[in-house]
Amino acid sequence: MTHRDLAWRSLGVALVVVAVAARIADGAGTHAGLSVIAFIMALIGLALIVQGRRVSAALRVERSRHRMLAQAIHDRRRRRSGDGYA
Repeated sequence: MTHRDLAWRSLGVALVVVAVAARIADGAGTHAGLSVIAFIMALIGLALIVQGRRVSAALRVERSRHRMLAQAIHDRRRRRSGDGYA
């Protein structure tokens, strides 16, 4: 595991810890908005723990101008082969 991967996974652990701490501090659950935010933070943290730096790579690809490149290549191959594989 690289240092960068470990850093992303550590960020995920930190997000989960903060989300759990916020949920515990809420007590009786009177603040629904805080609970939703804590749940979303926990989900993002779990994704970072499992996927590591691949999450950052996916976000970088989505922001780039080449995000549709794989789909364009796939469509071109389908057209060229006469819908051979769909």
